Amino acid sequence: MILSEKLLTLRTRAGLSQEELAEKLNVSRQSVSKWESGSSIPGIDKILEISRIYGISTDYLLKDEMEELPGEVVADVYRPEEVREIPLETTTEYLSAVRDGAGWIALGVSLCILSPVPMLIFFGMLAFGVGFPTDEVAGGVGVGVLLAIVAAAVILFILNGLRLDEYEYLKKEKFRLSYGVAGIIEKEEKAYRPVFYKGIAFGVALCVISCVPIMIAGAADAADGIILYLCALLLVLVALGVHLIVRVAIRKGGYDCLLQQGDYTEENKQKNKRLEVFDGAYWGIVTAVYLGISFVCMNWHISWVIWPVAAVDFAAIRSVVAAMQRK
Repeated sequence: MILSEKLLTLRTRAGLSQEELAEKLNVSRQSVSKWESGSSIPGIDKILEISRIYGISTDYLLKDEMEELPGEVVADVYRPEEVREIPLETTTEYLSAVRDGAGWIALGVSLCILSPVPMLIFFGMLAFGVGFPTDEVAGGVGVGVLLAIVAAAVILFILNGLRLDEYEYLKKEKFRLSYGVAGIIEKEEKAYRPVFYKGIAFGVALCVISCVPIMIAGAADAADGIILYLCALLLVLVALGVHLIVRVAIRKGGYDCLLQQGDYTEENKQKNKRLEVFDGAYWGIVTAVYLGISFVCMNWHISWVIWPVAAVDFAAIRSVVAAMQRK
């Protein structure tokens, strides 16, 4: 049996169409048709991919004298894995939900960063002798406003989490897009890349320059009230920068999820399933530490530094945990 006959037999008995096999191999349907008709042969890289897809050796494909597959392999080869197929309608609904949710989630994150701003303003007013009679009153009102802002952010997170919950399987399970859908998503993702890069660039720039006013004020030995106001300005600029970053990153993540690339490849999906417990525990501990230090020491203008430090450490610690799991 020659190569073309083997390719046709394997595909037919595996229950794949030429389009489905072409999508798996990242080639055109015409290429698969030419291979099976014998008018052309696949390159060695595609031979390796075909052997992996069907779970067979390259010897079987390349040696004409090998007519039959080993008996113990046949059952695995010809029992195609059940993979959910995602139609265009579902991808459109998912991207719409991601697009709508990205703004609200980014707003929720920004509100968490902005939550100490009223307290800083109240204490700044107190430093100039206006607004509140004592530190205790200013602190009490400030904490009340802070909790109200955080509660609003939590509501946004929960509502958007519920909206996207029905699509959670896209981030965890293996699936395939209906014929032609991948091309549409790839075109949209390519068109969105400039927006993504600009959002990341401007967001990072805002976070970097946010420290400049307070550094200048510190060098000029400005009054305590001015320092507090500038701390509030710092948080506002950071919130704007993070809002941009989170918004564009969530939308880019929606495209990556559908195309199963970046953090959503099959390998990374399996890895993320194993690391879900670590992720939840890590950020739970970070939140507890942040709130504990902030409420006990009442240094909200400084304690925000915990978040960027925790974010940087998260990537390193997660990599170590993942390496330990692989080992």
